[in-house]
Amino acid sequence: MCPESSNKNPTSEELEAAIEEVRRRFAELPEGTCKKRIFYNRLKNLGRFDAEPVDYQNPEEVVLPREIEVGFAVCHPECGNQALLVVEGGPQACDCCGATMYPIEVAPYRLKKK
Repeated sequence: MCPESSNKNPTSEELEAAIEEVRRRFAELPEGTCKKRIFYNRLKNLGRFDAEPVDYQNPEEVVLPREIEVGFAVCHPECGNQALLVVEGGPQACDCCGATMYPIEVAPYRLKKK
């Protein structure tokens, strides 16, 4: 759940400042790097925020791992979000602000026997 502080809508000036920060950061990232491609892909997804097509594939078979790492994670102080998340190979994005969540406590969870 997103904290109350994130419910304030930005002004046009705040939006322009944020877009300028995005341009600056994009220019700082080295050409031809994975980081620059990921940054661009995340930005592209914002263009269809809340209007994504529901065209996800449904695989024929799904095999869940017997054990996973689950973490209690926090976001940056200006956001304040906290969440449980599956700890995988890459960073996890905050559902409220999109920043990287930082896991502060991690524990293994095992698949329940049927």
